[in-house]
Amino acid sequence: LEALLSSRPTDDSKSKRKNNADSSTPQIISIPIHEITRNKNQPRQVFFNDALESMASSIKEMGQKVPILVRKKGEGYELIAGERRWRAMQSIQKQNIDAIVMDVTEKESALIAIVENVQREQLNSIEEAESYKKLIDEFGYDQEKVANFIGKSRAHITNSLRLLTLPKETISLIEDGKLSQGHAKILVGLDNAHLIAKKIVDKKLSVRQAENLVKIYKSPRKIKSVTKEANIKNLEESLNDKIGLRTYIKNKKNNSGKVTIEYKDLDQFELISELLTKH
Repeated sequence: LEALLSSRPTDDSKSKRKNNADSSTPQIISIPIHEITRNKNQPRQVFFNDALESMASSIKEMGQKVPILVRKKGEGYELIAGERRWRAMQSIQKQNIDAIVMDVTEKESALIAIVENVQREQLNSIEEAESYKKLIDEFGYDQEKVANFIGKSRAHITNSLRLLTLPKETISLIEDGKLSQGHAKILVGLDNAHLIAKKIVDKKLSVRQAENLVKIYKSPRKIKSVTKEANIKNLEESLNDKIGLRTYIKNKKNNSGKVTIEYKDLDQFELISELLTKH
């Protein structure tokens, strides 16, 4: 990225480096906030109010420590990186903001925004995946090139992109911070991904507990077909869904019987214990 965007000369001559030293130093200037517009290529889409309020409070108390990055566009400027700082400054009604003006194209601006956000880990897992997809779809990168460019493993890029195959409702839970990336990864490829996602959120399951729940849905026990009354079968299915473990109801003619919950290991047993404690 430095090689792509640097204004420093490529000639190795010491004299030329010396003559151009001043021109390669980033200049921080104060820009009226109202002259800056949002970058449509900004990978970060979700901004939580508490985080913005915290940043605004810090800036109000300590001042702006890090300049934003912008590029000239028309009569004003377009953001490249630093949208949270820009929003925070607006919230405390600051008139000007410190910025570095970069002479870059729209493509270069988008690349800088992606790298800046990913490297600072400011994106949720869906925003990160969409950033990688943009590099592939719009800039012609393959997964190997994305991995090298971002500084992540190829496996990380692949797993990240797979999150975009989840149902929209599940993706919304991730964007809202209700599902972690660890939870999301185990849901990829499941036909009933959103059903399980809702259970994870409702019951506040850990990633390990969620993995056990998924195992049950992936490999349910094959049981003999038994004729049962419709209401018994419906109740059985309802318990399966609510508990997340295979449940059987045996009802005798005198309406006595038993309810059996199947578990395969200690983790699943602990899950039953937790669920019973909560209810």
